[in-house]
Amino acid sequence: MGNALEVGDTLSKEVSVGYKRTEVGVIPEEWDVTTLGKITTITTGHTPPTHHAANYGDEYPFVSPIDLGGAKYVVKTAKMLSKKGFGISQRFPANSILFVCIGSTIGKCGIAPIELTSNQQINAVLPSPSFSTDYLYYTICLAVPRIKALAGEQAVPIVNKTQFAETVIPLAPFYEQRAIAEALSDMDGLLAALETLIAKKRAIKQAAMQQLLTGKTRLPGFDGDWETKRLEEMVDCLDHVRIPLNEIQRASMLGPYPYCGANGVLDYVNDFVLDDDVILIAEDGGYFDEYVYRPIAYRMSGKIWVNNHAHILKAKLGFNQGFLYFSLVHKNILPYLASGTRAKLNRSEMNKIEIYLPLHSIEQKAIASILSDMDAEIAALEQRRDKASAIKQGMMQQLLTGRIRLVQPETTKEELAVERPVGRQHNWQFNEAVVISVLAKHFGNEQYPLGRMRYTKLSYLLHRHKDGYVEGYIKKAAGPYNPQTRYGGPEKIALQKDYVRQHRSDRRQGFIASTNFDEAESYFDRWYESEALQWLEQFRYKTNGDLELLTTVDMAVEELYEVGGGVSVESVKDVILSNPEWKPKLDRPIFSDANLARAIEDCQKLFDY
Repeated sequence: MGNALEVGDTLSKEVSVGYKRTEVGVIPEEWDVTTLGKITTITTGHTPPTHHAANYGDEYPFVSPIDLGGAKYVVKTAKMLSKKGFGISQRFPANSILFVCIGSTIGKCGIAPIELTSNQQINAVLPSPSFSTDYLYYTICLAVPRIKALAGEQAVPIVNKTQFAETVIPLAPFYEQRAIAEALSDMDGLLAALETLIAKKRAIKQAAMQQLLTGKTRLPGFDGDWETKRLEEMVDCLDHVRIPLNEIQRASMLGPYPYCGANGVLDYVNDFVLDDDVILIAEDGGYFDEYVYRPIAYRMSGKIWVNNHAHILKAKLGFNQGFLYFSLVHKNILPYLASGTRAKLNRSEMNKIEIYLPLHSIEQKAIASILSDMDAEIAALEQRRDKASAIKQGMMQQLLTGRIRLVQPETTKEELAVERPVGRQHNWQFNEAVVISVLAKHFGNEQYPLGRMRYTKLSYLLHRHKDGYVEGYIKKAAGPYNPQTRYGGPEKIALQKDYVRQHRSDRRQGFIASTNFDEAESYFDRWYESEALQWLEQFRYKTNGDLELLTTVDMAVEELYEVGGGVSVESVKDVILSNPEWKPKLDRPIFSDANLARAIEDCQKLFDY
């Protein structure tokens, strides 16, 4: 954001030139203040009659609060409706903004990627085409604390539709809405890629555990026998050192040492009861299904305090602590739980847990080391995800209040585009106008004018080749696409300066060179030199599908490199699958595994990965 305008915290005392004080804080002069109800349609979902089993099925998504609050787009739902149930429900179109307005999870929100329905705890915001859906989504996310405050302290918190509609928000000009939304969408794309990579690494670890902890796959150099032993033969139980603390006691002794229970670390206190490397396994405090869907064993090292809801285990001599830990995490212990409303693992039953393991502790250690490395890799990715999430929150605060400006006011942009086109300090809009013009001249003619789809892809490849990066491209159905070329000024500049003109032939519509093209070409030669056009010649006879494949794969590969992931057909497919607009690509023949592999190889040659 090198040229971004920043306004410091002193705005609360003194308003800087170009800014104004409003009921939502200090914002740029050209921004407006409005309410959600004035610029959107707001409606509420409802649950179809539950007594009729035919209302439920596996065809149509039915969203409830549990489905919101993770990814930007609602990609999974806990329930589905039948065609009949969907037909009698309140349906919301794709790109509706969903917002939980009732209950303890008020403020969770997301965007509908397809038409769906929801229960009555959710409001749907239907933006007008005059406003950016993504911008309004992020603005609503930023306003969550103010909206939640409207619920008051009721037994069941609720923000009614009228209150929600009266929520005041800052409203940037449309061109700036798009720029802000694109920047934040890029961060969401990074977060989604990281989540996909983390999920894949977890799945790989699960597969490795299944193979290594059962002896189905043996590590090189090991061929000894395995045997089954009961847990009491392999560990010492240190439950005698456990000391429970109530909330008042914990609050009075806050400190640096972890206070642990059935769910891992619960708090931090100023004393410890154990200084060792141990395994904690949940004794009680959860329901039966929790012993299936969440880890019930934790590995702790160093000074800790443990309450009476977790057993403390220490490996005996000749047994590897790490191997036992992973075996317990992988083990189904439901057969050992006492019957009752809540699950309980009595010590006597815990001792009977059987574990299959190699006779030699060296092999146990080698297996544990591999799985520990996988855990460390996952933890590093989770840390990177959390850091990216924190950065995104900071960006939202700065961008959605205008403290940082990604684009200059519209009038200033046009002045710069017309009056300062020369030199390496030329602005992006004029630069792209020149690129479009030169591409229209050399890759279009009156019979085959250059269409927007094709010039966008060629421009992408040009910038990757000459600059090493692309600016403003986002994931759209047709691949990497920069909406600012159409709406942000470049096409308008190229047409106004008579570098290009729009032309329709019998076959297609697009751009061809116009009267003042020579001026555009002189700028292009100065900035990119003739070598750039020679390099682009290799794409002259590529179809639009080929260009879409190549640029999509390149953008996916760049994303994988950014998060430290390996590049393969499968990892590229994971990136494509993580984006709702890109996901359908994999159903097309052009995006077959063989074509993806070829495109990865082409990208490596073209851009020297």
